[in-house]
Amino acid sequence: MATSSLSDSPSRRWDRAGIAISTACAIHCAALPLVAGVLPVIGLHHFADEWVEWLLIAITATIGVVGHLSAYVLHHRHVGPTIAFAASLGLIVGTRLTLGDTLLEPAALAIGGLTAAGAHWANIHLCRCCIRHEAGASVDECVESSQQLGGNSTGRAG
Repeated sequence: MATSSLSDSPSRRWDRAGIAISTACAIHCAALPLVAGVLPVIGLHHFADEWVEWLLIAITATIGVVGHLSAYVLHHRHVGPTIAFAASLGLIVGTRLTLGDTLLEPAALAIGGLTAAGAHWANIHLCRCCIRHEAGASVDECVESSQQLGGNSTGRAG
């Protein structure tokens, strides 16, 4: 019976997509104030529209929730990446709703996007036990082995 490698796991694909969209979100938010005046001239004015920002946030949230929940349930049972992702999403949404067009908004949104990308990276890193899990080890055995590597779990009994 052939087993898939860690690079083929669905959780890792969700996290890779999460890194890509979160980083794109961070770049969009950081760069928009610098290029907003040029966008209409080159026909890309829609990138400055509010609906584009909310669309990026919705895509980031959807990919993040699916990626983090599936990795938690199927692989590592670590809450750290999920908490970091939830905090980053809270920062992004809170900033969009409260800071408006202030000087702090682009920085806070970029930090939120990069933190979300970092949470996905941590998820990938913690899924190293996936190969053991696919080879027949239980999730609890994988959690135990990742704790021995210095991971921090939810404290679930094995």
